Formats: sequence, C-alpha cells, structure tokens
Amino acid sequence: MANPFEKVFKFPFKFNLNEIPNPETKICIVSIFGKGRLNPFCSKATLFNSLINKEVFQGTEGFIKDEVEEGNIECYYDAETRVMFLHLLSFYDTNLLAKKCQDLGHSASAQELYKLCHDDDLKHAKTLLLLFNLSHIIVLCHPGTTFDLSYLKLFHILDNIRSKIQSGFIETLANIPGVSKDWANFGRVCTPRMLFVFENPAIDIQTEDGDTGSAKMLKQKFPPMRKLQIRIEDMIFPILRKTRAITNISNNSLFSLPFNQPYVYLCAKKNEVNDPVDFLMNQMRQNCFPVQEADPQTAAQKPKPYSCSRRKQNPLVPDSLPQSSSSSLPTMSSASANKLLGPTSLKTQDQCFKEFIWQHVEMVFSKSVNDNVGRHGIDPIFELPNLATWLNVANSMHSYYLSESQDSGTSQMFSTLKNLLDISMRFSENRCNKVLPLAESAYQQDLPPFYITSYHLSRVNKAKRVFIQYARGPAFDKHMAELEASCERFWKAGRQQCEALSLTGNLCTNKVHYLPSEVPADADDKKPVCEHSSLVRTMAACNCGKIQAEKDDPFDHKSANYEFYRELESDCCGWLEHIRFPVFTPTTPDAKAASMPSTSSPEQPPPQTQESSTKDTEKTDAFSTLSELSLALSLGQLVLQATELDPKISQIDEVREATQTQEAELPLSDESELKNVNRISTEEQSIKSKTPPSRQHSTTEYLPYMIHTKSPPGLLPLFSSFSLCRLGASALYSHMNGLELPGFLAGSNFLLPWDIPVKSEPEKWPSVSETFGGGKKRQQRKLSKSNIETTEAMTSVRIYLGMEYECPRGHRFFCSGPDKVIKVSSNSIVKDNAGRLTQMDMPLYTPCHCKQPKGCMSQMMRVYIVTPRDTPNCPGVRVLINPSIQPGPPPCPLFHPGLDSPLELPPDGVWVLRLPHIYQDESSIYLMPTDHQELHKCYVQTGMFNHRILQ
Repeated sequence: MANPFEKVFKFPFKFNLNEIPNPETKICIVSIFGKGRLNPFCSKATLFNSLINKEVFQGTEGFIKDEVEEGNIECYYDAETRVMFLHLLSFYDTNLLAKKCQDLGHSASAQELYKLCHDDDLKHAKTLLLLFNLSHIIVLCHPGTTFDLSYLKLFHILDNIRSKIQSGFIETLANIPGVSKDWANFGRVCTPRMLFVFENPAIDIQTEDGDTGSAKMLKQKFPPMRKLQIRIEDMIFPILRKTRAITNISNNSLFSLPFNQPYVYLCAKKNEVNDPVDFLMNQMRQNCFPVQEADPQTAAQKPKPYSCSRRKQNPLVPDSLPQSSSSSLPTMSSASANKLLGPTSLKTQDQCFKEFIWQHVEMVFSKSVNDNVGRHGIDPIFELPNLATWLNVANSMHSYYLSESQDSGTSQMFSTLKNLLDISMRFSENRCNKVLPLAESAYQQDLPPFYITSYHLSRVNKAKRVFIQYARGPAFDKHMAELEASCERFWKAGRQQCEALSLTGNLCTNKVHYLPSEVPADADDKKPVCEHSSLVRTMAACNCGKIQAEKDDPFDHKSANYEFYRELESDCCGWLEHIRFPVFTPTTPDAKAASMPSTSSPEQPPPQTQESSTKDTEKTDAFSTLSELSLALSLGQLVLQATELDPKISQIDEVREATQTQEAELPLSDESELKNVNRISTEEQSIKSKTPPSRQHSTTEYLPYMIHTKSPPGLLPLFSSFSLCRLGASALYSHMNGLELPGFLAGSNFLLPWDIPVKSEPEKWPSVSETFGGGKKRQQRKLSKSNIETTEAMTSVRIYLGMEYECPRGHRFFCSGPDKVIKVSSNSIVKDNAGRLTQMDMPLYTPCHCKQPKGCMSQMMRVYIVTPRDTPNCPGVRVLINPSIQPGPPPCPLFHPGLDSPLELPPDGVWVLRLPHIYQDESSIYLMPTDHQELHKCYVQTGMFNHRILQ
C-alpha cells in the first residue's frame, strides 16, 4: 500500500484513515498563515522545506496550480520528526489574488471584485478559526517588518465567534474515539502559540558565510538583526495585551505568546533566483568545471533542497537565537536531532530557522507549554493527539465549520461572523437605509394622479440621482434595486396611465383600463372599462360637407374613416343618394380576418381606366352577387376572360347608353325604335351571360385593413374608408356663388370648370314654302335636300370639379393646382379651369391659409364633381372617377376604394367623394411626413377623372 504522507495532500483528507501507517504516533501540528510575496516559484510555506529537508512546499507551479480550486489548506506529515505541517492559502497570497483577478476578466465590475474579496475573506476567517482549534503552533508570516494592525480586528472577531460556537461542537467532538474529556470540553487541542516571521527586514545585511563568526561580530552584544527582533517583540506584545487579544490566562485567549522565548524571526535579505532556467544554467557551469577538494566537514553534510540551493550566497544570521533551557530533545534520537540542527560550527539561515521553530516544537512534545502570566493562573489545557485521532477530528471540524449543511444555531453564528468581518457592508447598509427614504420622497413629490412610463422613468432617475448623491459602499446596488422596486410598486398601485397610442401619435389620457370589447382575465381586477381618449379633438365635416363637428383623435382606422361619418349621417347625409363601394359580405357566421403574409405580395398594377357601360345600380348588384358566391369560388382564383367578346360588349354598351338616354323622350308610337332597343338589350344580355367574372371575392375571410395595390387578391374590408354621395341636381351649384358650405375660406369655395367638346346637331326649322306651298312631292324633295345640306356644329359640355382640403381647425378650401388656392375676381368669376386637376398629380397635403400664429397643414378630404344633365340634340357625357392615393414616400402602396374598373357617375348631380382620413395597411400607418421635403411624395395620382361621350 502506498504511503499517503509521501507528498503534499489536501484538506480535508480523502484517503482511508484505517490504513495509515503508525496511527498511534503522537504528533505536533504546526500551521502557517499570513501574506505571501509575488513569486511564482515559492510560497510562505517554503520556509518549512528546511525543516523537512525536502522540496515539499512549492509556488504557483506546484500545489496552487493543481489543488487550489478544491481546497485552501495544503498539508504534509513528516513521519521522521512527527510534525504535521498545515499551510493556509488565501487571497492574501499575492500569486493567488493575481490568478483570481485574471479569471474575472477585463469587464469585471467593482461589485464583482468586492464580492470575490468578501467571499474569500469569510472563507479565510472560517479556515483560520479551524487552524486555531487544531494547531499547537501557528506561524504568522508577513513580507515586511511591520506588524499588520488589521489582524487585531480579525483576532477579536474569531475569539468572539469561537466562544459562541464552542458549545455546539462539544457533543460532536465527544463522540469521536480517542478524544479525551478535557479535549472535548475545551474544543481544541490547546491554546496555540503564535510565532511571527518577517521575510524582508529593513536592515540590509549581506555578509559572507565565513564572516559570520568573525571577531568583530562576536564582540557585539546584540547584532543589528537581533536588536531589530527585540524591538519588534517589544512592539507586538503591548499591542496585543492592551487590545486584549491575549490575556493572563491562556485558556481564555485565542492564542498565546511565549514570555521567555523569542517569538519573532527575521529572515535576512537574500538575492533569489526568480528564473529556474537561470538557476539550472548556473548549476551546470559549476558542475562542468573541476573544483578543489571540498572540506570534509562540508562534504559530510547532506545536499540542500532546491529551495535552499537556488539562493546565491545566502547570508548567515549574525547570531543564533537563544534556545530554551530545555533543549535536550528528549523524545528524539541523536540522529533526528542532527538531521534537524545539522553541524553547529557553521549556521546558515535555514539552520537558524530550524532552531527558532524547533525550540517551540520541543516544548510541545515535552508537554511543557505554559504561557499563563501571573501568580494565580490555572493550568493550561494541552493535548498531544495521536495521528489517527487528530485526522478524524480534523475532518469533523472541517465539515462543521466549512460545509453548507449546518444547523440553525451554527448558521446564525456564521452569519454574525460575516457581518462582523464586513465593516464596509455594515457602514454601507446604515448609510443606504438612511438615504433610501429621501430618494423615495423625491420620487413621490408633486406627482399627477396617474402618469405614463416615460414620466415614471424620469421620476425614477430623479430619485436615483438623490440616492447616488449620498449613498456609498457595497450595499449600493442592492438598495438601488430596492429603490427601483419601491417606485415601481408605488406607480402600479393605481397610478398607471393607459399608454395606447392614437393613429396620430397621441397617448390615451385615461388610467389603465379595459376596452368594452375586452374581458378581464381576473374577476378581481378593478380596472375601469372605457374607450380610449387622448382629449385631442379636431374639426371635421361630414361625408357631404354640409355640417362640421368635433372629431376625437382616432385610435383605429375604423373610427377615423367610418364610425365618425356614420354617426353624422343620421343628422345630415343619411337621406342622400349613395353609391356603395365593395365591402365584405359573409356567408358563414364564423368569418374571420385573413392572416397577412410576413412579406408583402408583389405589387399589382393600379386599376386602369377603361370604358364601362354599367350603371351604379348594376355595379352594386354585381358586387352583391360576387359576395354571395360559394367558398370554392372565393379563393381569389383568376378566370380567363373571353377576349374575343370584349369588342362586342363595348360596342353594345355604347349603343345601350345612347339609347337609354333617348328612351324616355321617344313617343310611344315609335314602335320600331323600341324594338331596336329591346333587340340590343337582348343581345347584350346573351353575350354577358357567356362572360365569366374576372375575380371572385372571399366570403369567409375579410381584409383587416384598407385596400391597396399590394393587398391579397380576393379579399374585401368589413367597411369602406371611402364615401360617395349625391348632394342634389347639378342646378344646385351656382358658378356665381360657389358651394355654400361651412368652414370654407373666403373666395375659395368655387369649383373649376372642365369643358368637354362634343358634336351637336342644330335645330331644323321648316321654311314657309315647306309649310304652306307646293304639293307633297315638293315638300319631300325640299326636306331631303335640307337634310343633305345640314352641317354638324361643335359645342362643349361643362363639368365642374373641385378638390377640397381641410385642416385640423376646420378650415376648408379648393385648390386649382398643386399648392395653389382658388382665387376669384370681384365679380365672382373663377380665373382658372380644371385642367391641372385632370392632368397633374395633386398633393395630398398642402399648407392652410388660415390666419393663425402657427400655420398648419391641410389634407385633401373631398372631391366634388358636378355632372351635366343630358340635353336634346347633344350627346351625353359621363364622368368616370378612379381615385388612387399614395399617402407616403415609396415603397408606400397606392390606396383605392377596391373597384375593378373606373366608376361612372350618373348625370345631373353634385357628387361628393370623401377620401380617407387615415391610411393604414397591415404593416404601418401613413401619416403626414414630418420632413417637409417628403410632402411632394404624398399625392393623389393623376387619371382620377375621365369622361365618356355617348354616341
């Protein structure tokens, strides 16, 4: 079986304790803790290598590199000297601290660094408390020669916690075999003796090895190194005594100091080889060249370990430290003593350190350690445990102190230890708790009844500024999060404002509420139920423009383009003649909105202007017929048109329109004319019955938004955002007075004339001779001659057009061209005509000419068309409209009412086409651009007006 003590092992012990060699051997426990230098090839426990005479304790390339993540104590048991060495590793070791800082990375915050140091500080305190309970001798190592006063606080905290948790461990300790009653009641093997080692003294003494015993040095009573050692001892003892870190009775103290032995050791300055390559090269140079025969006394010595050999010209301590009176090593053989002390004629620094440590180890083995001061001191409790018992106790104590599974009492004590160690946290907690109410008051000062998220965040930032101004320390982040949570709770306790945005970008001013169409998820939810309201109102006219009313800021395009105007129809437009645009007509009760694709469909060409002969009533019938088709025909399938029948249909349509106008004027006796009309009508019906519809519309899915050129084919909206109504006969409009409607700016309520040239037949009056003279043949001859000589005359039919713009203040006006308001002369004569309206793109937005401190923009809202009535001896003229609007810069689609072909308006009427107020598709809402350079990209496309002359 391999000996587990041949090399350094970690704590707690993982090997089988029943298989260790010589378990009944009495041992001495020596521990070392403190601060280590930044040297990757040695540590503060490297000093123990001279006692063991082996290269056991190494630097970061040894135990720290492989085992530091699993435990923070490295152990080694020297079976020959029966000493157990414990080395405490912590973040006080510079190498280990540098390694942990590298693990944090460059992006680590100050809070992360503080948490790392705080956790390691707590673990270091627990482990140090464990060492004070398991050790006989504890060595405090420090790189300099100044006693670190920060240890005083640590010693007081550990002493306070040790006395409180000692009673909880007595029962556990009494159940371990081999533990005596005094050991179990006391909770530790003894009161450990504290020794101090300072590695770099302030005095630089670099002497040769042979000069150590010179006459000059021997004549001095106290060499400089010894004087410095005495001064440091005289400084440390009063400090520890006055702060009650040590007392007269050693059993009541955390540790003790020897009163008749030196307890401070100063290492002489040395030039160490920091690079092992350099050391090996020097060794090769020394061994490759012949040297003189060595001194027999020197040759008899054992080779030095690596940690001792790598020093160049190690200086000797000028004078050996005094030994105790009982330095006879009673428990050791002479060979062991020679192994430790070596030859006394030449004392190196390592040998001096052996003497310094071993004089205290001797007293442990002799059980003569008594550090009580005074006449009435009680006998100290001291236990020299055997190896197996001590290993069992060490594992149990490690589980008790460092494991996470602890009882409530122990956990409370360690929580107290954590609070006592972290003074910065206690200060920060007190400071932040004092500032937190001030920051909360800053948030709650002068708050409105309810407010939105942005205002809430601005007040939170104000409270944060107050908190940042006064709060300090590591508890800052914790209390900052608590401040944010407190402000959040205060805001959500009935002070939240509804943050629904209107289509124009205004917020709802109500509290958080449910819409009437919504159902609360929780029955106990006390949120009110109401509609959105931004308290922003504009003036707007109805569909026909006869009345104006206040319009609430819309939150959806239905209220903007449909509901407001439908409510006004009951007072104004309801009795007027309307032409309905195509809308969705469901055939099943479970109709639903169509799911829009993630990407827009390929752009369809806008509706082209083409001749149509059907009347408005026939169009309405056609749309109602298409909406009643079955689902199989409503999937947007395109049907090929009978192209060979189009010319006939167009020809018959023209004849039908020409004859329908004259049908009412024909006398009943003209039976031949009526038969001709009936024949044409019958032929038209037979040909149209053979022509399939061009596209079928869905009756189960509707378009959730407005129709545009990128909308999926075959889908119609639930309502139309356009409106077309007839104000009355064409005689209602007077070109001398204009339209007498409210809200129009002075002189801007006139329509523009649009003259259409047509051919007319002049009236033929019979002459006197034709009326009274001659016979029947003469009359017929003159009549035929008169018909041949009659010439056709040209005349014009006048149509009136107007594009009305309306601003949010309710001001209205007509434009004769882009950004040009209509002007009339003093005698109410319009100077312009409608040529620009029919041949140019008209802007959708234009500045309003109202007299306000700040000008506002107006939007095209209505189009007025006065269609002429049919007159005898003159062909009829029909007006065709096909509105197509682009409300935003490209790639904005073109919006239209959803007609497959231009709409023909009936004659003799004043027609009003109301355009949408808000344009919205499945992806965005198109409002007026804020950049005035983009306004020209929003327009009503040319080709909106067209005409057809009846033959």
